[in-house]
Amino acid sequence: MINDQAQSVPPVRDEARPVTGSAVGRIFGGLLVLAFAAVTGLFAPLMVMASDSCSEGDARMICSAGTQQIVGTLPIAAAFVAALLAVVGMGSRGAAAIGCLLAAPCLLVLAWVVSLALASA
Repeated sequence: MINDQAQSVPPVRDEARPVTGSAVGRIFGGLLVLAFAAVTGLFAPLMVMASDSCSEGDARMICSAGTQQIVGTLPIAAAFVAALLAVVGMGSRGAAAIGCLLAAPCLLVLAWVVSLALASA
């Protein structure tokens, strides 16, 4: 006995979009930015050690407590924001992805330049 009233099952469709070159490029670029952010967050704060040679009357900029705070925290904050931008850039498409993935390394380079300038002045 065949049940003619049984519902037919719809066919299974594979609607996943294929991975394109731009998606692979975004992911690869984002991973590079994440690695740069990790290096910045781990090693750039060590520039505070430039103040080791400071004496009591030293007038160099790195010898002030405020400058040491900036040199120590700026790279960590920049690395955190750049990592967020990299993740957003990897997850989105279009101009937003490109903008985030270009802004993140610029932010990291700016943090390095400012920290190095303060540590050497």
